[in-house]
Parts: sequence; C-alpha cells; structure tokens
Amino acid sequence: MGVGNSAHNRRGIQRQNQKPETGIASPARPVSLSFPMPAVATPAPSPRPGKRRDGRWLVVGLLLLQLTLFFALSPRMNVVHVAHTWGVLTLQPDFSDLYLIPAAGAGRLAGEDPYVANPRDPWHRVFNYPPVWMYVWTSLPTPATYRIVALGMGIFATAGWLAYLGRLSLAQGAIVGLLACSPPVLLAAQRANTDLLIFGLLAVGLTLLRRGTGWAGYAVLVAAGWLKLYPLAALVVVLREPRERLRRIGPVVLGAGALCFVAYASYLGRLYANTPAGGLHSYGSRVPAFWFDFFLPAYGWSIDRVLLGHIFSALALFLGLLALRSSLGRPPLLQADTDRSALDGLRAGGAIYVFTFLLGVSFDYRLIFLLLGLPALFALAAGPAPGRVWGRIGLGLVLAAMGPNGLFWKPLLVVKEAGSWALFFTLAVLLVRTLPADWSKSFSRA
Repeated sequence: MGVGNSAHNRRGIQRQNQKPETGIASPARPVSLSFPMPAVATPAPSPRPGKRRDGRWLVVGLLLLQLTLFFALSPRMNVVHVAHTWGVLTLQPDFSDLYLIPAAGAGRLAGEDPYVANPRDPWHRVFNYPPVWMYVWTSLPTPATYRIVALGMGIFATAGWLAYLGRLSLAQGAIVGLLACSPPVLLAAQRANTDLLIFGLLAVGLTLLRRGTGWAGYAVLVAAGWLKLYPLAALVVVLREPRERLRRIGPVVLGAGALCFVAYASYLGRLYANTPAGGLHSYGSRVPAFWFDFFLPAYGWSIDRVLLGHIFSALALFLGLLALRSSLGRPPLLQADTDRSALDGLRAGGAIYVFTFLLGVSFDYRLIFLLLGLPALFALAAGPAPGRVWGRIGLGLVLAAMGPNGLFWKPLLVVKEAGSWALFFTLAVLLVRTLPADWSKSFSRA
C-alpha cells in the first residue's frame, strides 16, 4: 500500500508539472512568467548568393578596357608600337599563326611535304602541327576570314574559361582580370595561335567534369590532345575519380591518350625539330642555354648551346624528381571538402606547364593554361598552413611568369628565368601534394 500511494503521488505531481495542450505554463512554475523576456535584435538576413557581386564581370570589364586602349592608341602609335608597350613582339600581318595551317593544307593537296618546306606560308615556316590540321583547312582564305576565325577562337576561349572559373570575389576578379590582360594572353590573341582553341576545349572539358558528365568531359580533353599532343598531360585529372570508378574509367581515358602518341609516332621527331627554339617570349628548360649563347659572345666567351641545353634539361629532370621525392608520403595540402573541380584546373594547367617545361622550349602564349589553376590556388592561399604558403607562392610565381618580360629591361630576363624554374618546382610539388592520400592504391587489387 505504501508503495502504491507513493507511485500515485508521483504521478499526480508529474501531471501538475506538465504543460497543458494550450501551451500556457503550468502554475507549478510561475517563476517562468514573472520577468519579461529581454528583447533580442533580429539579425539582418544575409544576402542571397545570387545577389553577390561576381568578380567575373570585373574580368570582362578589364578585358574590354584593354581592347579600348589598344584600339584608341593604335591610330597614333600603330599596332606594333602599342603591342610593344604591353611587352609583346608582333608579327605582321596580324593573326600570323593562322596562316601556317591553310598553307600546309594547300601544300599537301599539291603533293608537297609541309614538314620539309611550306612555301605558301608568308614566312616560309615549316609545319609543326599534327597532320590532322592539314585536313581541316586546305585553301588560302582572305584576310577577313583570318579575322573572323581569330575572333571566334578568342570568344570561345574566354567564354569557356569564365564558365569554368565560376563565381569570383571582387579581389579574385581583379587578379584574374590582370592576368587576362597579360603579355602572354595578348601574344596568343595577336598571333591567333591555336592554343586559344585548345585552351577553350580544356575549359569546356573541365566544366563538363564539374557538372558530372564525366565521359563527355574526358572525350573533350582527349580531342584536345589529338589536335596538339601536349594537352594529353591534362589527362592527369582522371585521378579525381573515386577508386572504383578510376579502375574502370582510368584505363580507357589513358589508353585513348596513348593511342594518340602511337598514331603520331612517325611525326614526333619532325614536330619537335620544326618547333622554333628561342629565348624571348619563351619558357622551358633549354631557354637559359639560348640566353647564354646570346650574351656571352659579347664578352669573348664561346659555348656549345646544344650541350648547354642538354645540361639544363638534365637539371630540370633532377629538379622534377626532387619535387616528387620531397612530396611523396606527405599529407595532401587541400582539405577534404575542397571542390574537386578546382583541383582539375590546377592539375591540368600544372601538368601542361611541367610537361612543356621539360620538353625544352615553348612560347609564352602557352602560359595561358596556368589560368585554369587559379581557383585551386585561391583555395590554397585562403586555407590553413602549409597549403596557404604554397598557394601564395604559386599565385606570386604565376603573376611573375605572366607579367612583363625583358623586352625593355634586360635584368628582368634573369628574374623571369629564375621565376620560371621556381614555378616548375612549385607546380610539380602541388601536382603530387593535391593528389588523394591513397591515390597510389587506386589501380591495385587491394
């Protein structure tokens, strides 16, 4: 009985302390109503993402401003002098690199070998593109056609790039806009080099990967490789895939790239031999040999430029292996929640720079592929250490590489050359240290 009465009393107390269904406090807790609640300021609603300023409009504005200044100054200084003001050596007529392709196509139809002689080109440059280009354009067009094609490539490259970059802050837009107006970009535009088309294709392929259309994205990347070979280095982005998917898709994508090299095997020697080698407006492991050969004879010194080029190539290979050795086993620099699409651009652009640097000599307009890595460098620079340090170093070296060259101030050549080697080492480190921690196990059976 005592136990039962105690349980009955407890149930009664619990019913008194419960709130009735009307939501009014029970009389058992009158204190809760004895003081008024303090007024709490309601925070202002945060702006919707769609209302934030997009730094890409700043990029477009800076590009339009540069074009306006270029054409405004041209009547007074002529196009050549205006381009030199930006630090770009031009070839006249404009869009000179486009003339090479139809000249080679017409020569092929006439039974000539453009890889040996290309007399229809205004500068008699031998052909140094894969043979597929000789079937694309086989007749000599009018100057107006060159302008239309050049404008189309420029618009395609810009639109594809801005679509891949995504939303930017105003500060990021200012940096990207300055790089978009840099001498390498102007060099590519003035000569209408087909790297603009390749750049646009890579941007489209990376955008498709970001949107989940993997096979289409990889197909575009492989197509860019069939057009100019060196973009095949960008296929390293396949390491973005989870382990199980990588085992299925990796061999197909990499096999398609390898097939490209097999198909062009008989042309590789001629392509390499026909590519112009120089120092100004160029980067690569063999560029220092050109500068030594250019300057030292004035002081009575004589060197073997070919031998010196081999020495610098070996030094670049050693530096790349050192970057690989020092990075393997280290934890990834980017956080687990970092957008994979940002890594795609860094891997594609960084792999192209490292590969072309090791090849020896490439013209500066190929530096435009570094622009694909800007989102990942921004993410690194804003993140925790040590990624923050590497990101800021990478951004600084990209700005230096795409900045003014030594056209008017020769000591700047030394600074830019040292910066290009530092950028090579930095990108090699970032390529390894932004891989997944278990990437090496992706192709194993375990």
